[in-house]
Amino acid sequence: MTSMKINHFSNVLSMNMDCRLLLPDKVEPREKLKVMWLCHGGNGDENEWLYHSTVAELVNEHHMAFVTVNANDSCFVDMPNGKNYGTYIGEELFGILHQMFKCLSEKREDNYISGLSNGGYGCFWLGLTFPEHFGAIGAFSAGDKADAKPKPYRPGTMRPEVRMFGAVEFQGTRFSIKHLARELAKSDRPKPLIYHACGSLDPWLDMNLLVRDCFEEVNCPDYQYVYHQMEGMGHEWRFWDAEIRNFLEYLKRRNA
Repeated sequence: MTSMKINHFSNVLSMNMDCRLLLPDKVEPREKLKVMWLCHGGNGDENEWLYHSTVAELVNEHHMAFVTVNANDSCFVDMPNGKNYGTYIGEELFGILHQMFKCLSEKREDNYISGLSNGGYGCFWLGLTFPEHFGAIGAFSAGDKADAKPKPYRPGTMRPEVRMFGAVEFQGTRFSIKHLARELAKSDRPKPLIYHACGSLDPWLDMNLLVRDCFEEVNCPDYQYVYHQMEGMGHEWRFWDAEIRNFLEYLKRRNA
């Protein structure tokens, strides 16, 4: 497995950004690799998946590329009072890496996006906002931020919800996963396959179940939605490491 740290200038964010690209040991000339895009959790960065999980083993096991992205403290969205991290990852970085590395397949059905916790919400948001680029979503411990209780904040500073989403209450907006799922299901845009998982001991299990209920209510066959609840697991790396493997098996079955 080859790991490359890539530093590049983002026109969307107007600053330098880092990401990591993991490639198999051997890539044939003109070969096109499937790509897994990985979103980190809160307070994480592009190194988190590499340091805390076994994704380095999966690169050669599945003979595919992995990209670990960094969205700082943005929840991977285009923030009304911040930077457009969603467009950066879903469009700009997607284009930069495919232009730089011709071994990466540009086909949407070969590009998957996954993440944990904040990145679980983020991969939902990115996959449902940019379905022309991502053929499948693997979201772990991924509740809808629209269902979360407002966070505490220091007087005199902007509330985190207002900075990221424009309001404290944002049900029914483009920042609600449930809203995005319903709207995309009604459109003629392509639909990503969806694998969603949460541990039975996760403190935000109730938020994950609300997302599950929404997808089951929408009942869009194109999503091929699957929910997996792992008993005895919480908000932890043991769970997320197991689920990235389960997501890859889900993709194998759907693509067989």
